[in-house]
Amino acid sequence: MINLSPPQSRARKAYKKPVLLFLLILTHLSLFFSCSSPTKNPEGQLLRFSGCKNFGQNESLDKGHIYSAAEECAEYFYDGRGILKLKHLNAAFNCCPGTISAQIIIEPGEIFIKEQESASICDCNCLFDVDYEIIHLKPGVYRISIKNPYQPSDEPPLEFFVNLEGPTSGTYCVPRKKYPWF
Repeated sequence: MINLSPPQSRARKAYKKPVLLFLLILTHLSLFFSCSSPTKNPEGQLLRFSGCKNFGQNESLDKGHIYSAAEECAEYFYDGRGILKLKHLNAAFNCCPGTISAQIIIEPGEIFIKEQESASICDCNCLFDVDYEIIHLKPGVYRISIKNPYQPSDEPPLEFFVNLEGPTSGTYCVPRKKYPWF
């Protein structure tokens, strides 16, 4: 057989084999990791909170729904692809709460939100709305519990079950009979 290509040095031939081997290994690894990418853990964050609400005639209008000042509510919307949006309506805080924050614990079948305030320097409490978002949440049935600093211990907690098997939304409310709800 006659070779018409220019002669190659031994060093160049030796160099080609490791490079080809490296590219082959890299291709197999990228295929392996793209097919078995790890699932991300759910994460929650507080997005925003309103100022102290003024109910006027003991009612608040929010997106076409009327909520009484005598109830504490949670609205939820799950997009079916891992994002849950929660709105805590009529959450009680000091009138001068400083920064409102929350500890969000997500476990299998459970979402627990414990709200906090950085200050309580005023001699009054009032109601706020607090928005949350949870991402990477797998479909399933969850118990959602939201606790704020002034939740009455002798009244029912804001706690409910939701089935997040697909896109869904809803509202859950509990009546409140103590200050600042009424």
